[in-house]
Amino acid sequence: MPLDLTRRHSVSMSLLGFWMLAGTSIGAGPVTLQEHIKPVLKEFCYDCHNAKKQKGDLNLEPIGDNPNLAENRVVWEKIAELIESGEMPPEKKPQPADEQRDLLLNYIGGQLSQFDCKLNPNPGRVTLRRLNREEYRNTIRDLLNVDFLPEDFPNDEVGYGFDNIGDVLSLSPMLMEKFVAAADEIVKKAIRLDAVPVPVLHLVRGEKFVSPSESNRPLENRGFGLYVDGEATTDFEFPKKAEYVFRVRAYGEQAGSEAPKLALRVNNRDLAVFEVPNEKGKIYEVRAAIDAGTQKVAIGFLNNYNNANSADDKLRGDRNLFVDYVEIEAPPFEPTNVPESHRRLVPRMPQAGQEHQVATEILSGFLRRAYRRPVSEAEVERVTRFVDMALAEKGTFLEGLQVAIQATLCSPNFLYRWELDPQEIKPGDTRDLNDFEVASRLSYFLWSSMPDAELSALAQKGELRREGNLEKQAARMLKDGKARAFVNSFAGQWLQIRNIWEVSIDPNTFPKWDDSLKGAMKEETELFFQAIVQEDRDVRDLVGADFSFLNEKLARFYGIDGVKGDHFQRVTLPKGSPRGGVITQASVLLSTSTPTRTAPVIRGKWILEQILGTPPPAPPADVPPLTEQKAVNQTATLRQRMEEHVARDECASCHKRMDPLGFALENFDATGAWRDTDGKFSIDASAKLPGGKAFNGAGELKAVLKDGKQFVNNLTEKMLTYALGRGLDYYDRCAVQAVVKSMEPKGNKFSALVAGIVTSEPFLKRKSDMAPTPGEQPKSVAGVQ
Repeated sequence: MPLDLTRRHSVSMSLLGFWMLAGTSIGAGPVTLQEHIKPVLKEFCYDCHNAKKQKGDLNLEPIGDNPNLAENRVVWEKIAELIESGEMPPEKKPQPADEQRDLLLNYIGGQLSQFDCKLNPNPGRVTLRRLNREEYRNTIRDLLNVDFLPEDFPNDEVGYGFDNIGDVLSLSPMLMEKFVAAADEIVKKAIRLDAVPVPVLHLVRGEKFVSPSESNRPLENRGFGLYVDGEATTDFEFPKKAEYVFRVRAYGEQAGSEAPKLALRVNNRDLAVFEVPNEKGKIYEVRAAIDAGTQKVAIGFLNNYNNANSADDKLRGDRNLFVDYVEIEAPPFEPTNVPESHRRLVPRMPQAGQEHQVATEILSGFLRRAYRRPVSEAEVERVTRFVDMALAEKGTFLEGLQVAIQATLCSPNFLYRWELDPQEIKPGDTRDLNDFEVASRLSYFLWSSMPDAELSALAQKGELRREGNLEKQAARMLKDGKARAFVNSFAGQWLQIRNIWEVSIDPNTFPKWDDSLKGAMKEETELFFQAIVQEDRDVRDLVGADFSFLNEKLARFYGIDGVKGDHFQRVTLPKGSPRGGVITQASVLLSTSTPTRTAPVIRGKWILEQILGTPPPAPPADVPPLTEQKAVNQTATLRQRMEEHVARDECASCHKRMDPLGFALENFDATGAWRDTDGKFSIDASAKLPGGKAFNGAGELKAVLKDGKQFVNNLTEKMLTYALGRGLDYYDRCAVQAVVKSMEPKGNKFSALVAGIVTSEPFLKRKSDMAPTPGEQPKSVAGVQ
């Protein structure tokens, strides 16, 4: 059966523990194909894999004379996988000695490594990537300070085990409609149209003024009458030192040759003197700078006149002055209901005629952050026109800004993570990513969000990749609270604990089951993974550790005493506890069960795929379920009933690898609780792998997995896949090998793993669009789930 892409790259990665340089030697000289490899193939392989027989569609005779790595890569990888797993030669056939197996594996790995890493290096390329749901939400949060839940967005497709893979993140018309509607909702939360700073008006009625002269007095209409020279005053609290506008509505009674004169004073300082004719409702205005604090505001009558005996009608009369009110306009103050998002986006409002200039200032900075790169003047101008159009249609400045930002959030420059090759780059050329592209890769790897100010500043200076800055930034980011997104997204998908919500435990089979435990189980695994990250522990502690995080309810479910309360706390596990590490945490055990019983095959397959990175092929299409083949003896143990898996030749090779791993976990029932019996039968948790390695129970299984190299290799592969947003291919073995090698002298610390990934060739470089490399098969959709 041909090897599909997903299977093929998994095979390649599973052999990392055996990859060595091509100079592998035996005794005093190097290993050669004709002298050392062909004799082993001829003795143990040619009998079934020759030109006539070709069992498994595999003829090894031609490559025994000419390896031709460029064309026969898949064949060599398949040989290595079958030998390394112990599946070949079959048990009934003569078996090579361990030294012969290692000889073949070292030779194959060395030859492939020489070809890929030295003669044909390739950092690969990432398909243009759309922001997934979680990245979109986090980016909106960090860009606009708005918490938006994309609950009605369709679920993101999953490829190679993760939902951030560029190849499967399509943009359907329905999703585009969701983005447009979301952008409209987001900008209305981010910018408040009622948050325009407005002047504060204080109206001081004339009746509030007081005069030392009894002749000057308040009026019934709430105004104030000044009948003799003098002034009336009132105290007023000026909130800050600023320029204030004073408006006085007044009128006079004319007599003599002059109109009444009104003086407006603050603290005995004349602000203005107005001539007030006999005209009601007229307003007199003056601007003046006033100090903060309580000040005396005064209205003064300057030219009283009273002549009742004059023979001249024009000169006879009584001149008086009347003030309805004094209005004091304070300078604009920020409204108290302005959200932080508004303050970030609109640091200042424009004066009349400055709208385009201020919009350009605001949007140029916003676009740099939204697009995660420098922007051109033309790009800024294009978006600023939305503000101009809004103003032209009698809209407000803030309405125009809302439209401009909504357009930005719907732009491909925001919704996608671009890594465009410069025009001078030829097809197939390899180039270094620029610092902005690296900053974006780093932030979406560890935060599932956009770069922050510190990352962006380093990128702007061109210093992100200098003097160990990448490693320093990665360490800083892992300590930040936003790194919880990495825990939830990477760990949740790698360990597949998101599936816990899809398992429905049968209440008849497990009447004491409490469905609310699912959340606690998931939280335990996430907090445990987070501790490995935050404490920079050996990554192998993920498989087996002496601590976990429990609340009272989950601790009681585990049978662990001394934990009180609903809050989660770090708990040192009792000596001999089977619970240390992710494999025996209830979130994993429940997610790999059926509603009524355990599923050793599912659990074994999970370990092969998620822990060891050696997934089995899909089962043959014509093999029915066990229950359809013959009656199941309900008086036998589950293990005995499953022996039927290995009774068929087409099933045996895979189930001999999967089932023993699952049997080791049989002491945990379908809910993840410990048990010593399955019904009336005692649990048999002993097992043996095809290579002959024997173990008994979960503890010994974890010891085997923790001591081997495959877990570290697989974790590196999984994390590199997640970091790049693409599936790995054969040429990525060099990077994986380099990362694993760099971790060893650092104690396999988590920080060493992350540092190795962010400084790797695939993370920092890309190959431009190109034709397939010789020997490379076109990508299939086998990795899409």
